[in-house]
Parts: sequence; structure tokens; C-alpha cells
Amino acid sequence: MLSIFEILQQQNTAIKTDLIRFANNPFDPNRNHDLRVAIRSLRSLYKFLKPQLDPISFKILDENLSNAAKMLNSLRELDVLFVEISDYAFNHPLDTPAYFHLLVQVNAKRLVAMRQVLAENNWKILVDHLTVANEQLNQLDLSTNFDWSQLIKHEFQRKTKKLVKSYQAVNFSEYQTVHQIRKKAKTLRYASTYLIKFAPKKAKKSHRLAEKVQNRCGAITDAHINTELLQKFIQQTHNQSEKGLLKKILQIQTQVLVQNQ
Repeated sequence: MLSIFEILQQQNTAIKTDLIRFANNPFDPNRNHDLRVAIRSLRSLYKFLKPQLDPISFKILDENLSNAAKMLNSLRELDVLFVEISDYAFNHPLDTPAYFHLLVQVNAKRLVAMRQVLAENNWKILVDHLTVANEQLNQLDLSTNFDWSQLIKHEFQRKTKKLVKSYQAVNFSEYQTVHQIRKKAKTLRYASTYLIKFAPKKAKKSHRLAEKVQNRCGAITDAHINTELLQKFIQQTHNQSEKGLLKKILQIQTQVLVQNQ
């Protein structure tokens, strides 16, 4: 069984690999997505193990990984919107140039967002954040004599109870609250994926719950972001055909929000 340090190193290596893949082909939406997931997976593991980590070290790790992931957010949001419009075009095959023109516009905005990430100064900031996190990982004191299984079992139990309580009390019309619960569910799901060998039964139970919560909250947060982007496109376009198409797609996203409340 891998040690805690080896698991963290493994995830850190995944970030390095996905960063290179993204730099080689930033045009592929999967490359940005995989890099964000790798960063958030490692950050989630640090959050889960926080009780046993040095507070200063944790702060450095958490802030740098958070800042790195945020730099990729705008690009991801446009990728999600592109998929939504593409799916709508596939399911509603109308003989109209509006689809093509609209997707060209979204792709143009994506290219702008992509170039912003790859701009020399921004890219250096991104790499610096990940380098600091990498260096801090190598300085962590992760004793092999410590009972990690006991800590991990306790954290699975504690975080699962907190997630259930938050989920049961949430008002699904409050976007920021839903967004925070989604992030908590992600932390629990990633931890249950990579730390399962330390507490198999509790990890499986936590994973099922986290996946359920993340899926529902994710549908709401994605629809919320799509709605905001679609409204901006509606305001910016002067083509009535494209405006009508955008309003139809917006209506579907609004329905997703209503259905999940």
C-alpha cells in the first residue's frame, strides 16, 4: 500500500504531466479540464489531511493550488458552454447558420481566454504557484509511524456528517451556498478515491454520498454559470436569429435550475 507521501507525490506528478499536456495542446478542452482536476484532487487531499499538517505549510499549499486552479476557470466555463450549445445543436438539427455563427463566437472568446492563460506573465504565475506547492510538499513532515488510518477514518466520518447536514439544510436557489457544498463534496469524493486503502468501508460510503451531492449541486452551478454567459451573449448579439437561439438554450438552463430547487 502506498504511503501518504507517495499518494501526494503521485498526484503532484499528475499535475506536472497535465501541465505539459495542456501547454502542448491547449485547444483540447480535456487538457484544461484534466489539469484543473489534478490540481483540485491534490488540494482536496491536503484539506482532508489538514488536522495532521503544519498550519503554515497547509496555508501555502492551499493558497497556491487554489490560485493556480482559478487561473483556468474562465477557459473551463467557456468549454462547458460550448458543449451545451453543441448538444443543443445536435438534438435540434435546424437548417440555420445561427448555430455555426454562435459557436464561432464562443470559440473566439475561448481563444482569448486561452491566450490569457498562456501569456508569458500569466503562465509564469501559474507555474510559480505549482512550483511553490511542489517545494512545500517535499518539506512536509509525514511520519510513517503516525496512525494515518485512524485519522482518515475519523475524517471520513466527520466530513460525511457535515456534508449530510449541509446538504439537508441547503436552499438550492442560493448559488453560493450550493457552490460551497459542491466543493465540500468534491473534497470528500477525491479523498475517498485516493485514500480508500486506509479506510475501505468508510471511504466507499463517503464516495457514494459525495458523488450524489456533487452531481446535483454541479448541475445547478453549471447551469448558473451557463445562464450568466448566455445572458451576456444575448446582450452582445444583434442578430435576431442567434438571439432567439440563445434564448431557447437559456430557457433550458433555467429549467435545470428550477428542477433542482
